[in-house]
Amino acid sequence: MKDELVAEIDRVAAAHGQSRSAWIVLTLSRVALASEHDDLPTPAIADRGHPDDQVRVTVRLKRTEIEAIDTVGAPLGLTRNEWIKRALRWQLWDKAARLRLAPTTQAEIGRVRKQVLAIGRNINQAVHAMNAANQPESSLDIARISEPFLETCGELKALLFATRRSLSSYVGGEVGYWTGAFGDKQR
Repeated sequence: MKDELVAEIDRVAAAHGQSRSAWIVLTLSRVALASEHDDLPTPAIADRGHPDDQVRVTVRLKRTEIEAIDTVGAPLGLTRNEWIKRALRWQLWDKAARLRLAPTTQAEIGRVRKQVLAIGRNINQAVHAMNAANQPESSLDIARISEPFLETCGELKALLFATRRSLSSYVGGEVGYWTGAFGDKQR
């Protein structure tokens, strides 16, 4: 870039309280992701390489920004690079269309899934026992089996509703974290 253009960019960036790099990134992002460009033709894949090819991007950040990324990424089980990639992908959500949850959220959902499977096995065993008790000439007392089962079903219903709320909270919280969906409510 010519010195005159660099000076003008510095002047405009400073007026907006930004560094040159931050202003350029914001301006390019605004222009490139503008909705009026959605219908523009996409160059042939052969011209750009394969969509899944890894491409290196270098970003310069202040030490405080890196420390902040490390601080917020650690509880999510994300490395610095993973957090940056995830933040970029969430900002491109309409284009990326793939939900990739943080490792801690995935692990929690895995634990909940195992609990729900265990509940299903217990219900299956109880239903088998009730079916066996309902057979002609069975020595099992269906009332003795069904009464505790029906009580347990009520407890399980409450547990499943709580589990669903928990899952919604985990996933909703992560979506809100990455998309800034809750940011407007705090301002």
